[in-house]
Amino acid sequence: MKSAILLLLVAGCTHAPPDEDREVAAVEIPRAEAAEGQTAPVRKSCRGRGPRIPQGESVSGIISAVYLVGADGKVSDVKISGHASHGALKAIQRYIASCTYKPALRDGKPVAVRWRGDLDFTTAPAHQ
Repeated sequence: MKSAILLLLVAGCTHAPPDEDREVAAVEIPRAEAAEGQTAPVRKSCRGRGPRIPQGESVSGIISAVYLVGADGKVSDVKISGHASHGALKAIQRYIASCTYKPALRDGKPVAVRWRGDLDFTTAPAHQ
């Protein structure tokens, strides 16, 4: 009986999923480059609660992002910089690209706007 239970435990361990990437929440500090008389875009949603930083990658401090929020509310042309490994920067870039916005408005019509944001990872656990 003991050997059967041990065999089941060992079999269960060998089929366990590998360590998954970690989803890291960061505080967003947005700044729009909106023209006078234009409303800023408002984020509606993003895929997940934060970027999924791959195992073995690291991120810390403030990560800066500049991207375009189109008149359709979709994000494109994402550029990221800051103290993080290449894989972590790519994960943050993918996360931001997954977001959708209520677009900026000028004279009541949706318009594209260049958006700047800082993601603060100082309070998030570092990934080594």
